[in-house]
Amino acid sequence: MSVESPTTLSAQDELLWRRFSAVLTTVPAALDEHLRSMTGLNHFQFTILSTLAAQPDGTLQLADVARAADSSLSRLSHTVSKLEADGLVARRVCDHDRRANWAVLTEDGAATVARAQVAYDTLKREALIDRVPEHLREQFTEVLTQLLPGAVAQQCQALDANLTP
Repeated sequence: MSVESPTTLSAQDELLWRRFSAVLTTVPAALDEHLRSMTGLNHFQFTILSTLAAQPDGTLQLADVARAADSSLSRLSHTVSKLEADGLVARRVCDHDRRANWAVLTEDGAATVARAQVAYDTLKREALIDRVPEHLREQFTEVLTQLLPGAVAQQCQALDANLTP
């Protein structure tokens, strides 16, 4: 016996949700695959390296890297271990808090992220920028910001301060 439940969504609302769901389920894997084929790094690894590269000394506490990469410490630790094994990142115990560790971008890591940046920028253009008409980009950015949980939106706005006039 099939029970039909009434929906509170209009057809247009359901279509919007389906497209959003399709983006959530297909785009991350496609980005990872494309970035890996271009650079040897997946999106998460690139995010970690570029977060460190953005620091004046290439060093950041692992907890702060996890926040910047929107990751758990355990996932971050596993990935940093791989990046360490590849010679791209080193860990250093924090001088003032023995429980904390620093992630330090190595020279090879800095060179890798610099080489990967061009490929990553190309990927950003192909995956999003060139697909959104220029006159809609500011509005689209605002909509995406509204979709983020409050704390994440605030963190993004703080990190993006150098990009806004």
